[in-house]
This record gives sequence, C-alpha cells and structure tokens, in this order.
Amino acid sequence: WGNNAKAKRKLITGRQHLVLASAHPSPLSAYHGFFGCGHFAETNKFLEANGMEPVNWSID
Repeated sequence: WGNNAKAKRKLITGRQHLVLASAHPSPLSAYHGFFGCGHFAETNKFLEANGMEPVNWSID
C-alpha cells in the first residue's frame, strides 16, 4: 500500500510470490477499492494452486 510499496513491485519477479495491489484500507479510502477487491479469495487461490493450504479468514 502506498507509493513506496508500489515502487517495489517491479522488484518482485519470482513466480513463488503473489503481488496484490489496491487502495490502502484506511477509513478514508477503504470504499475506493479495498472493500470488494477480492484479495483474500485471490490469496487462497494462489496458495491452493501452489500446493499450500488456504487461509481461514473468518474471525469467529
């Protein structure tokens, strides 16, 4: 999140890494791209595709 993080994206080139980009989830911008971006589902798809267990993101 943020411009410093975005500048580092080009340095992460390995297939073993997943880079997800979105608006910062702060209260000021959460509704401008973070909510509904699907990052949690995308992370689990990536993990499963690479032979790893998905994360249980529920908080209960």
